[in-house]
Amino acid sequence: MTNAQPEQRFVMGTPQVLSQNDQYAFWFTTTERRLLSAVYGMRCVAAMKRHRPTGRVLVQISTDHDPDEAWHWIRSELEDVVNDVELDDIWVDALKWLL
Repeated sequence: MTNAQPEQRFVMGTPQVLSQNDQYAFWFTTTERRLLSAVYGMRCVAAMKRHRPTGRVLVQISTDHDPDEAWHWIRSELEDVVNDVELDDIWVDALKWLL
């Protein structure tokens, strides 16, 4: 029996110093817009810039947040989003009717 590897839906590099002003950033790669939206909406994210040739996104961490803590927070939120199952409208309506 072989162990199936879970599908990798996103890749996050480690936070690195971006410039002289102690701004930290990491490279983020995904093909899912909802994951990009989830990252963009987080308070610890100062900016996001796409690198066109590679498709990667440079995620800048706000200077108000510790870079390592912010990175782990973002990762845990993304794992929650990836594991969240969206129900079809028919199931949502059925659940409303039952409850």
